[in-house]
Amino acid sequence: MAKFKIQDSVWHVLAKGLKLYFFNIAKFTQYMLFPVFGQILGILLIFFLVGWFNSSLPFLLQRYSVFNNLLVISIVLVILTVPGIALFLKAFWDFLVAYGALNSMTDAIISNGKLYDFKAHNDVVTRHSIKYIGLLFVISLLSLIALNPLFWVLGLIFFVYFILVFQVFALEEGTSIIGCFKKSFYLVKGNFGRTFLLMAVLGLISHCFLTLIFSGILDFIKLSEFFKGIFESWAHSLPLVEVNKTLSYFRLQQITELKIANDILSSLILFIVTGLTLPMRSVCWCVWYKNLVCVNENSSARKK
Repeated sequence: MAKFKIQDSVWHVLAKGLKLYFFNIAKFTQYMLFPVFGQILGILLIFFLVGWFNSSLPFLLQRYSVFNNLLVISIVLVILTVPGIALFLKAFWDFLVAYGALNSMTDAIISNGKLYDFKAHNDVVTRHSIKYIGLLFVISLLSLIALNPLFWVLGLIFFVYFILVFQVFALEEGTSIIGCFKKSFYLVKGNFGRTFLLMAVLGLISHCFLTLIFSGILDFIKLSEFFKGIFESWAHSLPLVEVNKTLSYFRLQQITELKIANDILSSLILFIVTGLTLPMRSVCWCVWYKNLVCVNENSSARKK
């Protein structure tokens, strides 16, 4: 591990992490463009091609008798979704790889002050793809369990204890999947409150503060209304009358085209902002990880 100056305060760690991020924000943003927007473009491509085929189907039925077969229509629909699904999955995988690779990038910046060769940092993760997929599987499994209201509090506690697993994976080569969780637990143990504070501050910055700023910019340049109009037009094709009849039967809130448009736009903004600022959070967590490792090493040395 590179030589690292201990900053015991959460605020010092946060300041150092944000400084490293903003000094390299252009490269970090460049790195995240495809993982974030590739997923969005993949989904849009699926909807566009399927929508185009659906609107063209009456003409195709009249001109080509082959489309009178339900199996043919189903096969064409599947084929049309393949490009979008492929684009989405590639971007999604790159997004998952970024969780580990960004820590290698941060380590490089701390060591020599330079950030380059994204592929080399991605290789830190991809050359151990099987183990990384296993790590993601365990995280997903624990997340599914934590979705149960009975485990919300316990899930939050363990989320904090295991928040450094990606840093351990990327920076401690050879550590097993279980070892990643054990090392994260060991590092956070005794530092739970400060780790939770760092998590809360980073969450507020990326999920609230920056999201509100981005939404405000879209409102100011009139892009919000433009996108809402597109989403409303799409929602118009949905069977909302039937859906609202069912909701009315159960005395639930009615769904309108405007509500769908607002919800899609809000979700899209949140996804873009949190996705593009993943490096900011990863850098800060990497600095916190290095800080805790140094603290524990010094503590062990004093005991000896």
